[in-house]
Amino acid sequence: MTTLREAVARLTRRLVRPAPPRPPRPDAQPCCAYELVTRQMLEDMRAELAELKARLNGLLFMLAGALLVDIILRLVRPG
Repeated sequence: MTTLREAVARLTRRLVRPAPPRPPRPDAQPCCAYELVTRQMLEDMRAELAELKARLNGLLFMLAGALLVDIILRLVRPG
């Protein structure tokens, strides 16, 4: 039987796992500084979007858990 802390730690590890490594791309050298900066901004935006998605999923699971606990407590509590 696991404790609540162990269950929360396991859930946190499952929700906040690093993104899988991307396969190497073909060697396409940027032709100018603008293209290089644009690519870097796009990569940063992808990373931020992945982090935002993970946080949103965590919040939704927490909300669903809170609703489930509330429903269970209402059913168990004598009337």
